[in-house]
Amino acid sequence: MRYYILLIVLILVGCQAQSAQSDEQKEETMAITEDSSVLSLNMNLKKQPDTLMLSMHVPQTLHPIYNTDETVAQVMNLMFDTLFNIEPDGSVSYNIAKHFTINEQNNSITIVLHDDIMWHDGEILDAYDVVFSINTIKNATESIYKSNVANMSYATVTAPNTVKIFYNQPFSGILQTLFFPVIPEHVYSVSYSTATALSPIGSGAYQFSYETPLKSLTLIANDNYFKGSPNISNVNIIYAPDTTAIISSFDQNVIDVIYTDVMDWGKYTKDSSSTIYEIPTNKYEFIGLNFDNDTLNNIDIRNVLSKSLDAQQIIDIYYLGKGDVSVTPVNPNSYLYSESILNNEYDISTIKSTLASAGFNDSNPLTLNLLVNSDNIERVKVAEGIVKMYDQVGIIIELELVDVTTFTDRVNTGDYELFLGGWKLSYMPDLSFAFHSQANNFINYYNAEMDSLLEVAFKSSEADILDSYQNLQYYIETEIPYISLYFKSGALIVKDRLSGTISPDPLNIFSNIHLWELKH
Repeated sequence: MRYYILLIVLILVGCQAQSAQSDEQKEETMAITEDSSVLSLNMNLKKQPDTLMLSMHVPQTLHPIYNTDETVAQVMNLMFDTLFNIEPDGSVSYNIAKHFTINEQNNSITIVLHDDIMWHDGEILDAYDVVFSINTIKNATESIYKSNVANMSYATVTAPNTVKIFYNQPFSGILQTLFFPVIPEHVYSVSYSTATALSPIGSGAYQFSYETPLKSLTLIANDNYFKGSPNISNVNIIYAPDTTAIISSFDQNVIDVIYTDVMDWGKYTKDSSSTIYEIPTNKYEFIGLNFDNDTLNNIDIRNVLSKSLDAQQIIDIYYLGKGDVSVTPVNPNSYLYSESILNNEYDISTIKSTLASAGFNDSNPLTLNLLVNSDNIERVKVAEGIVKMYDQVGIIIELELVDVTTFTDRVNTGDYELFLGGWKLSYMPDLSFAFHSQANNFINYYNAEMDSLLEVAFKSSEADILDSYQNLQYYIETEIPYISLYFKSGALIVKDRLSGTISPDPLNIFSNIHLWELKH
């Protein structure tokens, strides 16, 4: 059985998961005031010169593996380390691991750990902790790291600082699967209910100090951190009911840092009290095509639809130029990316000629419906811009704005012609879910050559993966199974009292937190 290793989130419909809370919990968390139609945190807190102020959603647990909230996961990165880091280009760098060897004959990787890393309670981190962490994820009913271990068969200790992981089948993204929090077996080898209630003990730059339930979490610097003692002594994390409240608290100077990828983050470009660190993301936007539609099954029509759009203009208008145009679902920032070798330039005369050859003209224009999730304001605005662009070449696009439930149902059942959607792609490379004939892709696309290229890319070795992905990208660009638009950028925005070496990674915005500094 193939494992399609890709993190498929509800990014398709544009709804972000948040921890469920009762109204009573929200009221107890903090006072909420209405300020210009924006939820505001009425914390009345004074910033301390040695304390970094952050915010996250109210956690259901501080267990890094059982937590399912993205904002909480980022804070967990302060207290827990991973075997490898994921770099902005999708490649990996060492972290807890200091050496690895891949054995392609038996689909395994041997990892040697630093042998001087201590848990916050003074115990030494070892290979048994890594095996325990993998098994905890595999046995978890729900975890944001489940896809990381989906292709892992088992892990075993070969020496106190050496672990060997066997995979079910060859996979080109083995190293990318190793981004997950390592937890201490001697602490977390307890029942689920006990584990989820424990105060966290990790090996990260900061360690747990105390929690005020439903209100805040306080961390202190780990002076024994294996990368060096952090420059900032304390971190205080305020609990917030939602992302709007987090952004509002930043605007009111209650907290020092926010991460955002919404299109209105451009307002901070004119804020002299803040600095923006742009982060490439794997959030890919596209127009889906229904291949059961005879018109859309015509490669010439797909080519016209692709070349009639100016994705860079969309980025410039709606995202202030923050994003990357791509003709395939491979990020231009990725180490796997290959430059386009086809002519994708806009040429209205060629477009008109192609449409005429297919029987479309001014009196009989190509007319298609574009399904859009009306609950996603960002995509609605982009869709309106797309309609105008197509109108310039004589293509009529009729918007169908429907609620998120209807949108999801209609996409899954193939009840559409075009839809505007997106994927939050995993850094573990595999596009099988989108285009493979056996993956139940909802665009009803079936192509044996594409299947073969996907399978080769999935199983490629380190030596072959670049060539495999170059071939795959070329075929995707030629076939146009999606109208590819762009990858969005995220932004880490920090107040001006922060300095030092701030270089966030896509999956860990606090990747080098020990090098951050607070100006006094």
